[in-house]
Amino acid sequence: MKNELLVLHYLANELDVFRVGFSVSRKLGKAVVRNRVKRRLREAVRSLADEIKPGHDLILSARIRCRDAAYWELVGAVVDLLRRADLRLSGDLGEAGEQS
Repeated sequence: MKNELLVLHYLANELDVFRVGFSVSRKLGKAVVRNRVKRRLREAVRSLADEIKPGHDLILSARIRCRDAAYWELVGAVVDLLRRADLRLSGDLGEAGEQS
């Protein structure tokens, strides 16, 4: 699954937890930029951890547009991919990507 910011690859595992890996290409920029993108993605997944179904391995690959995206855009992109892949526990939990 993919959207304008991220690509999601997932596979079921036989564990009671989900595992996440991040892939950020050198095409995004130098190490400082790549590390910033990875930190934001880790925080986005951490903030959504209670809503993600256990028993899956996830890989989030950053696309070029992630370099200039705001944090809330990344959270929204993660929510979008999880919803489309049916990896959220419930659609009634609200949008973690919405600002109050």
